[in-house]
Amino acid sequence: MTPTPPQTPPTPPTPPTGPRAGSPGRLLGAVVVLLVVAAAVLWGASRATWVRQVVEGLAGSRSSSADGATAEPILVPWALLCLAAVGGLLATAGWGRRVVGTLVAVAGLWAVLRGAAGLVAPASAALPVGMRPGDRPLPPEAVLAGPVLGVVGGLLMLLAGLLTARYAALLPRLGARYDAPVRAAGEPGRTPSDPDRALWEALDEGRDPTGEHPADPGPNGPGGRSSGRPDGVGGAGGVAG
Repeated sequence: MTPTPPQTPPTPPTPPTGPRAGSPGRLLGAVVVLLVVAAAVLWGASRATWVRQVVEGLAGSRSSSADGATAEPILVPWALLCLAAVGGLLATAGWGRRVVGTLVAVAGLWAVLRGAAGLVAPASAALPVGMRPGDRPLPPEAVLAGPVLGVVGGLLMLLAGLLTARYAALLPRLGARYDAPVRAAGEPGRTPSDPDRALWEALDEGRDPTGEHPADPGPNGPGGRSSGRPDGVGGAGGVAG
């Protein structure tokens, strides 16, 4: 008798890694936090000073400055876009969510470029005009706080937009727990642990969600008794006739 070779135990599957291994709710929460923080940072950039200029005059030197809302008027609309994207992210799904993520990512990239431009080339046109005879304006200087905040807010927007567009199908949608599940034909039903979900599944399948179903009469009618004659009765009657 040939000995049976020992069977190798099956290799356990490797657990998934990356964003899919975690909770989709946590990923959605992270994106929402990124958008809210980006809105706050961009609003702070609009209030901060972006450019300053010193003017030497006959009466002495004086300085003028311009904040972010004057140097880059688009900062406040970008902050409002972040807050609007939070609502769009929770209310949409699929391609709608990808569109929201793409818009946020493009706006974030634009904010990064404008913030970098504010560091390299200060917006001298935003400075107030108030020259007097004998004034000698010095070259405008960029104030680091404002443009740096603009770059940081833009990076947060860009990251939130890319995550939304990449994992749009994975992120949960607000109110999705009340959606009627789609089940293929012939697939056996399951009793969900959530009573609300069980109610919607029963209504979707046309069943009574209260569980009160009438007794099935079956193929032999109510009571299970056959409506036909037992075998052999008709034959015996025919022979007797």
